[in-house]
Amino acid sequence: MTPYIVYRTQRHNSLLLSFPPDGKFRDIVDNFAEIGYPALMVNPEIVSFALLELVSNSIRAHREKGVADAVNVRISTDGEEFHVTVQDSGRGFDPGLLPYDIGAPAEGIDVMSDPFCSYRELHNGSRFGMGLYVAKKTFPKFSLFFVDSLEHPCPWFSGKVKGTRIDLGIPLMKGGSGVADADEVEALESLEEAGA
Repeated sequence: MTPYIVYRTQRHNSLLLSFPPDGKFRDIVDNFAEIGYPALMVNPEIVSFALLELVSNSIRAHREKGVADAVNVRISTDGEEFHVTVQDSGRGFDPGLLPYDIGAPAEGIDVMSDPFCSYRELHNGSRFGMGLYVAKKTFPKFSLFFVDSLEHPCPWFSGKVKGTRIDLGIPLMKGGSGVADADEVEALESLEEAGA
């Protein structure tokens, strides 16, 4: 059986969710709670948490910059991998202001480092610098780029940035079919902890 995503009792190979910037955070959380993920190599709750962080950051950017466009999240599976694209129109951000190098592997990022602590202090605790980090740590395939008004990639410094696009990917469990079973995920995590 081909793996699928379940949303509100319906099976999907691809799903598009749109979140308006004036929406309630509770509604966003509820939408993610209604997703049944295919059998993933990572706990689905961690996947939802990572996606909520990204969507929350995008919505905050829309609100701060007065952008009325929705934040779009496309979720899909191709039978081998689970894919997510988060795209906003929040006009991007300067990656140089993050408390870490966005191109660095997640394993090499220390969230207790002085740059992280300074970043939190600079933003009076309203930003923690964790959204992209959690996504990088959760999804083995992570790419972030800025897009122009035609949704073509463009560099941050070009002056043409309309928004940010983040593409994520994670392998499906081998032999997994349908929606992830909590016991399957727990068994896999136990094997990983035991070093198997």
